[in-house]
Amino acid sequence: MSGHETRLEHDLTAEQGERFREYIHEHSGIHLDEGHTDSLRISLMTRATRFGHESLDRYYELLVADETEFRELMNLITINETSFFRFPAQFEALRTFVVPEILDTRSPAVRSFRTWSAGCSTGEEPYSIAMTLLDAGIDSLGHHAEVLGTDVSTHALERARAGVYPPRALLNVPRDRVDRYFEPTATGHRVTDPVRDVVDFRYQNLIKGPHPSALMGNWDVIFCRNVTIYFRIESTRRVVESLFERLNPGGYLFIGHSETLTGISNRFETIEVGGVFLHRKPTSAVRASVPQTPRPARAAAAAEAPQVPVRAVEPEAPASEPSDAAAHLRDARAFADNGDFDAALERLTEALRIDPTLAAARYILGLIHLRAGRTDDAIAEFRRTVGADDDFVLAHLNLGNLHRSRGEHAEACREYEAALGALERSPDGAWSEFLGGFEPEVLIATCRRSLDQCQRIGGRG
Repeated sequence: MSGHETRLEHDLTAEQGERFREYIHEHSGIHLDEGHTDSLRISLMTRATRFGHESLDRYYELLVADETEFRELMNLITINETSFFRFPAQFEALRTFVVPEILDTRSPAVRSFRTWSAGCSTGEEPYSIAMTLLDAGIDSLGHHAEVLGTDVSTHALERARAGVYPPRALLNVPRDRVDRYFEPTATGHRVTDPVRDVVDFRYQNLIKGPHPSALMGNWDVIFCRNVTIYFRIESTRRVVESLFERLNPGGYLFIGHSETLTGISNRFETIEVGGVFLHRKPTSAVRASVPQTPRPARAAAAAEAPQVPVRAVEPEAPASEPSDAAAHLRDARAFADNGDFDAALERLTEALRIDPTLAAARYILGLIHLRAGRTDDAIAEFRRTVGADDDFVLAHLNLGNLHRSRGEHAEACREYEAALGALERSPDGAWSEFLGGFEPEVLIATCRRSLDQCQRIGGRG
């Protein structure tokens, strides 16, 4: 990953926004008021990233000097406007096809339906997803919906969390949905609590990572629409590859209706539903040849994730000392990170033969079982993990998520409470090496929110 992508400033200052709006108005006649700040910000950042600029001020200099670039920016601004139920056919495909297919083919023990809206801006997309899932009858079918919206702008996320929108934002929303899912306020309309309870918002930079699946579990559906259209091709490939790995087998990626994965990834199955092209992760997904740029190595990390992240590096050399459990554990982590789970299982088995109380080995073994869909085995290993180290926060968190997905809310609440207790007692314990770059504060917030939701669903709160 190039350095300029990681250093580009995240937000548009008031002074910068005014300067860009004045220039655009002067040269196109289009006036972008304050309500368009977030769509303007997204457009400017994607174009500036394409040229490797480290600041939006540098990009402004290019914009003034290059008429062709000004036209490219205007093209992007006109297609990057966010709204409720943008491209309605995609939401209809989600409601009538994707949700029924996933629920019909998944284990009855798994009762959650997780969707991630990547690049959610001011929240219209994730709220639209939540309304669609509720319309699909998720609750009546014995499941519960979870939607995560992420964005690189803290200002956009603040507006999304507020969930209040001016009247013009609802012009294209059917009246029956307005009546069911919005309530009038002094300044517009507020998304109702049943929808807001389904949606969470969090800061996330797709280019930098780590991705939220390391805390939120594998995803049934990911929306990433018109987010990467002006990324450099290698960055887009890395992002799409990462999204593929974070989908459950049989899960779906929704991209912009005018976007394509041609030349980006050949790992998805592309199908057509009602004139909408959908991209599905095969149910027996294997690592395929895919154009990509090698990523820096990082340790396998997961909390709510039924997965082990993949990295494009070679595993370490085999353990030189057959009786060294720690060496076998290091090899197992390297193999797991590289996607070679058979080799990882072999090394974990050897490490646990030498030291059955090795909590980290138990934890990785639990992750691999989750990855393969062996939830009973995963629960057993996570229980053995906390048996060896009761302060292993991530094992408690995974147990909480698994119980919650099965509708076992009392057990889930106990595990979330145990995770918070362990965080307080052992904030820098051995478990922390599996955080994969996340700050402990994010983990604390995740545990507290999960506990609160679990208590309300289970009738304890």
